[in-house]
Amino acid sequence: MWFACSPPSVRYIALFLTMCKPERSKSQASNDNRELSVPQKRYFLGLHIGHDRAITVADDTNLVFHTAVERLDRKKHSDSFHLPVEEIKTVLLYLNVDVSELRGVCISYLAVDASRVSMTLEASFRDAFPDFEGRFSALDHHLAHALGAKVCSGFDEALVVVADGAGDQRLWGSQSETIYHVSSDTFYLLDERVQSPPLTYINRPEFYDPSYFRPDDQERQISLGLKYEQITYLCGFGPGQAGQTMALAAFGKPLFDYRNMLPKDLSFSLRYTDFLREFEALARADGLSLIQFAKSRRSDIAATYQAYLSEALSAIVKDALDRFPSKRVCFSGGLFLNCLSNRRLHDEHPDRELFFFPACNDEGQSIGTAAYAYWQEHSRLPRRPKEFPYLGREFSDAECEAALNSLDLQYDRLSDDSLLDRLVDLLSAGNIVGLLRGRSECGPRALGHRSILADPRSMESKRRLDEGIKRRAEFRPYAPMILKERSGEVTDFVESAPHMLVTASVKPLDRDRIPSVVHVDGSTRVQTVGSDDDLWLRDLLERFNARTGVPVLLNTSFNDEVQPMVDSPSDAIDMFRSTDLDVLVLGNCLHLKRG
Repeated sequence: MWFACSPPSVRYIALFLTMCKPERSKSQASNDNRELSVPQKRYFLGLHIGHDRAITVADDTNLVFHTAVERLDRKKHSDSFHLPVEEIKTVLLYLNVDVSELRGVCISYLAVDASRVSMTLEASFRDAFPDFEGRFSALDHHLAHALGAKVCSGFDEALVVVADGAGDQRLWGSQSETIYHVSSDTFYLLDERVQSPPLTYINRPEFYDPSYFRPDDQERQISLGLKYEQITYLCGFGPGQAGQTMALAAFGKPLFDYRNMLPKDLSFSLRYTDFLREFEALARADGLSLIQFAKSRRSDIAATYQAYLSEALSAIVKDALDRFPSKRVCFSGGLFLNCLSNRRLHDEHPDRELFFFPACNDEGQSIGTAAYAYWQEHSRLPRRPKEFPYLGREFSDAECEAALNSLDLQYDRLSDDSLLDRLVDLLSAGNIVGLLRGRSECGPRALGHRSILADPRSMESKRRLDEGIKRRAEFRPYAPMILKERSGEVTDFVESAPHMLVTASVKPLDRDRIPSVVHVDGSTRVQTVGSDDDLWLRDLLERFNARTGVPVLLNTSFNDEVQPMVDSPSDAIDMFRSTDLDVLVLGNCLHLKRG
């Protein structure tokens, strides 16, 4: 029942190993023989290798730092199977941590059992950092997702649902959807579904064509997340562009009745050719090839799988809670960037505390691996930091001024109060602002520290963003940042949504007031800012509301379609100078584009 999709003996062995008390490292044992003196600082490094490489550091209490490697190497998704050595050095230098102070390093990998490559990566790490004498370990991909979500939730214990493209590859397949129980000191697998990777190479556009697959591959199982990628390819997009498929779904309607394909629990079947065969049959009925049909009906194709996905996740979570009751549930894995499905889950469980992990993509893996390295030393997981989700680098006003001065850019250094008033003046006049203040966010959503802000009242804001700044497809929507206590006046969502991971329906009377943040179906991906959130952002929203009567600002990530989100003042200046942004804010320094 609990381990329906994999050999029982293997699952019980894995469970036993997970629950075992961790071995003491050599450095631990030698320290026991030392005379007690001033306590030595101890740190724990978490890494993720693959796409969306990431680095996290914990101290003896909680997480102290996290960043996606793409923010440092400036390569979107930072896809590599090598250790990010230079970026690790940058992080340790920023934190003033010596590598000798690292008591443990833990990695997760992508698509390969991390334990199979850990010896090679350990040798590489010790070669790059010869002063490191601590423990080096590897962690299962899905367990890293689960631990990261639980730690950042702040819950004492929780059921954790993980769903993504694929977990670690094992002899019997790779994990696709999993359910864990995680407390402050224990974690164990409750159930899983396994997919069987095909022999056909799938990382190419033909991934959406049933005839491309070898006959013995067509019946193999596929994850919900990898199926979404398959549908994304069919809609004409590429890897990492599932967000475009989600946006496109609002323009279409489901093409067929998929209810007989819906799961009741994790023992369900979803094959590589499911949905593709049905679309192919509809194409033949219209006298078209599959690709011709997809070009003419891609919004309906997107809507079909989006509707199925929301219902499938709903059924899986309901079954999990029926079998493993819990008042608190965390969600992690890239599939939970899907705000439409998340909203349905939110509405179906009003009596439970739900936490959608903002770094649920593979970037968040390193939070889980840092938590595991910490657990190996302390036999408990670290605490959620009070700064969450702002765990990245911060730059002083002096550093911001130095970056501006190096290019002879004119700027005003303002007090908080004066800066807020100037921004309200500029935003309400239609200017678009690039903002870099405080520590950078974890996860792929900008939450006001590495953001582009604009007035939501005019469609001109959206047009300018699409054409001259973000340079992205017109059908993709922008999101609002809204005062939490006013959210229920403007949308149908009245609770806290600080991480921009659920959709809301904008009330009909407000759709014309804030058109640049309303999607074609009247929905929006809302970020609420409450009294416990960033006070500077709250003040900005309150002043903008006092000036305009609208408690909303358009908020999108400070990047374009090609570049990763900006992290440093120099990154922000580069993007500002290469786009149609009007205003640049670095800390308390304000620079206006002239001419």
